[in-house]
Amino acid sequence: MHRRGAMAVLLASMLGLTGCSGALLNLFGPRRPPPPAPPPPAVTADEEKLPWAEKEPIFVVVRQSCRTLDVYRFGKRVRSFPAVFGQGGTPKLREGDRRTPVGLYSIIAKYPHPRWRHFFLIDYPSGSDRYRYEQAKVAGDLSDGAGIGGNVGIHGTDKPDKNRRGVDWTWGCISVDNDAIEELNRILPLGTPVAIED
Repeated sequence: MHRRGAMAVLLASMLGLTGCSGALLNLFGPRRPPPPAPPPPAVTADEEKLPWAEKEPIFVVVRQSCRTLDVYRFGKRVRSFPAVFGQGGTPKLREGDRRTPVGLYSIIAKYPHPRWRHFFLIDYPSGSDRYRYEQAKVAGDLSDGAGIGGNVGIHGTDKPDKNRRGVDWTWGCISVDNDAIEELNRILPLGTPVAIED
């Protein structure tokens, strides 16, 4: 009886140490395979509403995977335009790589442009772009003299056929058709936040 009581105390203390995990029980019983992992939550890339932007009077989201430039007012999408991007993919790393940056920017200048009707300059490079660039330099992934670049923005097109066919042709900018850039010029003020996603 004394031996059985000691065994019960030992078993109880071991269960107490393992908590609810049941790890100790696996030592004494058949092993069952772990349950399958739940599927990852569905990612909705093309949202009608952005709860996190409900306080923003105007906000632009560029979704390269959807090939769109969407305009939101107080978190609700009000306009969506087809868009094309840099020939090199994402994210932009250095000057001349023909990639479109990914991150949060804002429109810092707007002016007429002889080729693209209007050009909206964004504040690339951001702090995270500079960090990625410096890390690539340290790792030796950039040639000597490769600058980080700049002059990235949103503009119209002088290649309307390529825009219609969804062909990426820019050197890193976001291009929309000329009717779209005219409308965007009317509705987007300086300082408009622009989120560019893959």
